[in-house]
Amino acid sequence: MRFGLCIDLGSIAAAEKAGFDYVEPPVANLLPDKPDQDFAPVAQAAKDSSLKPEAFNCFIPGSMKITGPEANLNALRQYVGVAAARAAALGGKVIVFGSGGARSVPDGFPADKAMAQVDAFLNAIAPIAEEAGIIIVIEPLRKAECNIINFVKEGLALARKANKPSIRALADLYHVGQGNEPYENTAAAGPMLAHVHIAHPVHRKCPMPGDGFDYKPFFRALKQAKYDTRISLECGWDNLAVQGPVSLAYQRAEWVNA
Repeated sequence: MRFGLCIDLGSIAAAEKAGFDYVEPPVANLLPDKPDQDFAPVAQAAKDSSLKPEAFNCFIPGSMKITGPEANLNALRQYVGVAAARAAALGGKVIVFGSGGARSVPDGFPADKAMAQVDAFLNAIAPIAEEAGIIIVIEPLRKAECNIINFVKEGLALARKANKPSIRALADLYHVGQGNEPYENTAAAGPMLAHVHIAHPVHRKCPMPGDGFDYKPFFRALKQAKYDTRISLECGWDNLAVQGPVSLAYQRAEWVNA
């Protein structure tokens, strides 16, 4: 298992010093709404680093709607085309589709119509992602952050419905914990599980020895799913330089012993 850190591209050096295997920056770092000449220095800086951005998060900005009357599938396709190509150019393999602000269903808008819009979005971007060599992973978000797709089992159902190699599921321990979702749902994802996030499921801090939570059952669920690729720490830090190496050593040991 390889452990990465959700962090801005400008902070790669700090992640590398802490001992992480890769970084997961936001898609906004790829400047999808800017021309290639603006992206060139960003790309060069990332390519010069020994730690690579293998995954990207914060996919679609909240100003671009996926559900509701303001949804614009053509604009979304164009945005995703640029984002996927640039992510791949930097060595990216995965883009996380959380995007609570973009996919949340507007008040009064029919839920079934919104879900159909999400389906249409996934089907529209699947060939774009596949051409770029990118996998889009559907991230369930707790209900306080988004009113649609709140559980691993829902993300898994959407991925299976899309039935495209570039659309897969994600499990995030924080959101799993916030929704009291059983780990069995993560284990059931099996080969459809293509990415994982982790944080303490209550206070969203970095996993640390003695923090009061047992991470082994979640890790066991991942092993039951035969998942052994990447886990990104998407969490808060009091001091990355001090806590990072400790958290990594702890999680690696917990993974081995799960």
